[in-house]
Amino acid sequence: MSESTDAREWHRIIRASVRECLETWVLQAQAGSVTVEALETILARTTVPILRQAEGLQPELVVALLPSLVRTMLAAFVEMLAEQRAPRHRPIG
Repeated sequence: MSESTDAREWHRIIRASVRECLETWVLQAQAGSVTVEALETILARTTVPILRQAEGLQPELVVALLPSLVRTMLAAFVEMLAEQRAPRHRPIG
């Protein structure tokens, strides 16, 4: 894979993981408070694709990628919150 293809794949995986994490948390929260144990389970499950992507990489490379991974995760989280809070326009008709 080329470097740009790798970067796009990382970005896709991170965004999908963050989206799944947020959506799962929202579903859990609809039933009441989300316990620490439930949150840990959500986080553990939604980080699996990211960890799989990092398998086989040299530890030094993983450490070098961390700032970018965290930045992408935070940006995805904020984008998804903004999407949820944006007024939904219904088609007229």
